[in-house]
Amino acid sequence: MNGEVTALLAFCEGPHDVAFVRRVLRYGLGFEKVEWTFSEFPAPFNSLFKASMNRHAARDLSLDMAHKFYLPDHVLQRGDHVALLFNAGGKTKWKQTGGFLGEYFDLLDQAQVFPGDAKSVVTRSLVLFLHDADSDGAEKIRDGIKVEFSKLGDRDWMTAEWEVDANDDVAATTLDIGSYVWCGEDGLGTLEDLLIPIHRVSDAGRTGKAEQCLDQLFEWKVDHQDTKQRIAERARRHKGVITLLGQREKPGMSQHVVIGQTQTMKDADFIGDSRVAAFAGFMTRFLDLGVSA
Repeated sequence: MNGEVTALLAFCEGPHDVAFVRRVLRYGLGFEKVEWTFSEFPAPFNSLFKASMNRHAARDLSLDMAHKFYLPDHVLQRGDHVALLFNAGGKTKWKQTGGFLGEYFDLLDQAQVFPGDAKSVVTRSLVLFLHDADSDGAEKIRDGIKVEFSKLGDRDWMTAEWEVDANDDVAATTLDIGSYVWCGEDGLGTLEDLLIPIHRVSDAGRTGKAEQCLDQLFEWKVDHQDTKQRIAERARRHKGVITLLGQREKPGMSQHVVIGQTQTMKDADFIGDSRVAAFAGFMTRFLDLGVSA
């Protein structure tokens, strides 16, 4: 791509979040997947990813090194917008994300003056954090993000307060930084609390049978008195249902493959779901896309 670029860096809690966001961007907002070499990325990504690979290649490589390259799982483009989706590896990996962002913004300052051989350069950066509410709720999740990312190295970064989106109270922004929190109707829970209702709309019979099968095989403490354990158990059961439903199309595959590569949630039911539409609406406003594609 050529010219000036708006870049979205989306840091997802896990691979299933990545699959969900990718599906919304592609089928709800008109983004298309791209497969660029490092040199084809807009500056500073062209040098950032190459430097990361070279830095690790100079070390004694081990089998777990693949997880230490901070590279996006997916890259998508719509016009002059490019979206990079990262699996951040959960809330405990904020330090690695902060280190990556610090290096990115240092290189961005240079790239906007000296883009080198890049055909395009990032002139606006939007950063989005996506997390489960779990037993904490959206406000507590946002407070944690603000604490962790108040600074990137020596750079003051998150200094302004969150502004909750007037149309969606699990969404909030502060300047060009956004937060979106997955939850159930009670404000607690996980992404699976959004996904199971869509599966029931798409195929109530098969979803009911999958739930019945898992309930016969295992005991689920979904009514546990402890909120944290109850939500975690509910999420485990939901993950099992979704994964089971995908085994005909993708036998042996995990939940994120089922979400991203099967029709256990038919496209029309997925995009037409009110919670998916709310997230797509937030993304449209956050990215300043105008009317959804």
